[in-house]
Amino acid sequence: MTHDLVIRGGLIVDGTGGPARPGDVAVTNGRIAEVGAVGAGGRQEIDAAGLAVAPGFIDPHTHYDAQLTWDPLASCSSWHGITTIVTGNCGFTIAPCRPDDRGTLMRMLEYVEGMSLEAMEKGIRWEFETFREYLDVLDRAGLWVNVGAFVGHSAIRQYVMGDAAWERAASEAEIAEMRRVVKDAMAVGAVGLSTSANTNHVGGRGRPVPSRVAEEHELTRLVAAMGETGRGILEVTIGGTRPDRVAEIDRFVELYRAGGRPVTPLSLRHNPLRPDEHRTILGRFEALHREGIRLYPQVTCSPLTATFQLSGAFVFYRFPVWRRVMETPPSGWQALFGDPAFRAEFAATVGRSALFTGDASPLRVHRVHRTVHARFVGRTVHEVAAAMGKEVVDAFFDLALDDELGTEFTVAIMNTDAAAVAEIFTHPLALLGLGDAGAHLTLFCEAGQTSRLLGHWVRERRALSLEEAVRRITSMPADVFGLADRGRLAPGLAADIVVFDPDTITEHPPELVHDLPDGGPRLVQRASGIAWSFVNGRALIREGRVPEAPDGPGPGRVLRPGVSYFTAPAVSPET
Repeated sequence: MTHDLVIRGGLIVDGTGGPARPGDVAVTNGRIAEVGAVGAGGRQEIDAAGLAVAPGFIDPHTHYDAQLTWDPLASCSSWHGITTIVTGNCGFTIAPCRPDDRGTLMRMLEYVEGMSLEAMEKGIRWEFETFREYLDVLDRAGLWVNVGAFVGHSAIRQYVMGDAAWERAASEAEIAEMRRVVKDAMAVGAVGLSTSANTNHVGGRGRPVPSRVAEEHELTRLVAAMGETGRGILEVTIGGTRPDRVAEIDRFVELYRAGGRPVTPLSLRHNPLRPDEHRTILGRFEALHREGIRLYPQVTCSPLTATFQLSGAFVFYRFPVWRRVMETPPSGWQALFGDPAFRAEFAATVGRSALFTGDASPLRVHRVHRTVHARFVGRTVHEVAAAMGKEVVDAFFDLALDDELGTEFTVAIMNTDAAAVAEIFTHPLALLGLGDAGAHLTLFCEAGQTSRLLGHWVRERRALSLEEAVRRITSMPADVFGLADRGRLAPGLAADIVVFDPDTITEHPPELVHDLPDGGPRLVQRASGIAWSFVNGRALIREGRVPEAPDGPGPGRVLRPGVSYFTAPAVSPET
């Protein structure tokens, strides 16, 4: 027989973690037909000599819910060999959503996830209300990636309670209705339920997002509803000013027991203020796993670095003083930032945080608007203050004001200790994700995490073998999320494939482009060393070239847990 595609002579890294081996991969009708020595020819043949052939990469933490309605390429994740994304993280989804609540959900995404309100208003095709209808829209969208979608707690609360979701606990009747919504979402293919307790997650006027208003009883009941369907995973976001990360593990255990389903808490990063905390947390996860309690902490192999202007200072959102900024129209910011009373309150709170304290403060000037201030680029706010002869907080605001609020600051918040980062993300239970692709559009871009893993951490630092690194971004997330025919190169499975050069693969520094539906800006991150990618057997990246626009409707699918889209048997989930 003649196959549709044969990839010949590559180094097969099959996603299982087993030894890489030379061989061929044949594809027919969107699935893998043979792996090994392929005798038959192909209508298309690719010479993969010197290249690795692996399953398409899976990114378990993205926020493309809105972007997918106007960008079927899911750029820029697909530029890095990612063929499957998971959306709807942190409790923030655009479905279910009643027509009158669309503005509320979009503004929540603007504040919490740093998305452009103007881009969403112009770009989202609101052809849905229920979660089922949203998945149907994605199925018809001709996507060039596969999508697994969480249903989000904050969206569910808004759908059931309206604006009261931001203000009060739910009644028993409202909880019952939310349980119904969760079960319906699971029945039509949600990968699970997501929620947030992160104190950084605030909406307009500094209000906590709806999931943070919910009582523990409510979340427990919703998790139980998911568990009653026999499928799904709970994603729960913590962080911000919540003080005891170790104690919160007990909460994850209770949530696991409520639903009997895996829990992926996030995020676990190295905190320089508590440099050994990650070891205690990982030790607890190990002990619980031995008891059969499946907790998979989400981690990242990248430093957490944020770039911001005062007009969108996400890093300050958790501080009550910043609510005054969020409640003030932009026309009033100049006066507010110059107000001595505001500065005094800022200095007493934010100014005493790790963002500002110490001569080695991580807060630096990244870019300036007026060339007269170019001498400050790359310098810490302490160095700027010394040069100005002012207190740090005064220098911070005075520079921004004199720069017409165009100053960009950058701050390395966590994951700056390379040895500790490697210790965390190489842990057997660590689920590599947290790229946040689709969110924080002008703050940072870590969509290239898979390229960074294979380039920086495998090739340069040898923190993991090539085989184990590929497993971490293919079969491991596929199994945790129950994606039945993804994550491995084996006959009968979906032909999601990436062909890359282990000697050159790398991520590029983020760059600013203006390609949103309203012409607005976002940071993107390109890759080198990826020769080909295939989604369900169709080529996306071709000979290293990434399409700027989709070449017609794509082959991507909405992936439902436990569902095999071909004839292959389902893999065992949650191993």
